[in-house]
Amino acid sequence: MRFTTGGTTRAVGVGVLVLSLALTGCGGKKDKKKHKRGSSSSHGRTVGGGTGATGGKRTGTGSVGAARQAQAILPPLDTMPAALRHVGTELHSRAKAPSVCKDPGGKCKGAVANGQVGYLTGDRTEGASYELIAYRDTRAAERAFAAWETYVHNNSREITVLDGAPQGNDSTIYAYKSPAKRNTVTMVIRQDEYIGTLDLRDTSGRAAGRKDLAALSEVYAQRLAQATRNETPSATAAHVKV
Repeated sequence: MRFTTGGTTRAVGVGVLVLSLALTGCGGKKDKKKHKRGSSSSHGRTVGGGTGATGGKRTGTGSVGAARQAQAILPPLDTMPAALRHVGTELHSRAKAPSVCKDPGGKCKGAVANGQVGYLTGDRTEGASYELIAYRDTRAAERAFAAWETYVHNNSREITVLDGAPQGNDSTIYAYKSPAKRNTVTMVIRQDEYIGTLDLRDTSGRAAGRKDLAALSEVYAQRLAQATRNETPSATAAHVKV
């Protein structure tokens, strides 16, 4: 299985929408109101491409800059393997913490932005779902990842920890035992102040043994690392065969 991190890909993906007027301060009366970071006024989907991290520390771009960066890191359609180019969840990001803060509990603490995208095969037998959470600093991300590890290792009745090549600063891989999720394998990667999760689903039941997850997660980790080096994320899995 071969893949490339060479050519530069577009940071703008499928379903990208501009920042809401409330976030840009161009909304008439709304520009006079001050909004707290992560408030319900920060729901605008953002355009990718901005950088806001140096050495794992946020540089003052705040939740809006973090949302832009999340948009850039999440893989757009043309970086996916040919078989996984049917959009399940449009690429988008938000300047706020995730709305679901369990499994593990505490993963939203210190979060300032998040984004999602998902892709499927044409017959929907396989899918790759990506989520990215940006935290206020590296320490907050470290604490959130520690919560993930605790969740994984304390739920041995529901989760099986898998072996795999480490990615980023920290990573963990696990599969589910329950009938509803037994076809899903999850990779969690922390890179500086970001945590990215990749869920690979295969209804044929072979997800845990497939090499697809290893290739896709390595590309994801490289996009995270590129962003934290203030580079435009360009790693691609377009040549991976799944």
